[in-house]
Amino acid sequence: MENLRTTIVLEKELYRQVKRLALEQDMTLKEIVDKAIRAYLRGDHERAQRSRGGRFGVYTGKVRGSLRREDIYRDIVK
Repeated sequence: MENLRTTIVLEKELYRQVKRLALEQDMTLKEIVDKAIRAYLRGDHERAQRSRGGRFGVYTGKVRGSLRREDIYRDIVK
């Protein structure tokens, strides 16, 4: 497969995280980026979200008692 060169601009902290991951996995930065892009194009991110019920988990258990929005945010609003 033919390789092409390009430039990407990453946030400094994101770059550090990817570089650290590459070192931990004994991979190059190119290999990490290739792997991430391939997973994205396959739709892995969409399947992962669907299997988790969206971005946040879905609670399917029974609710005991009552909890109001005011109870949740009571300490934050003060």
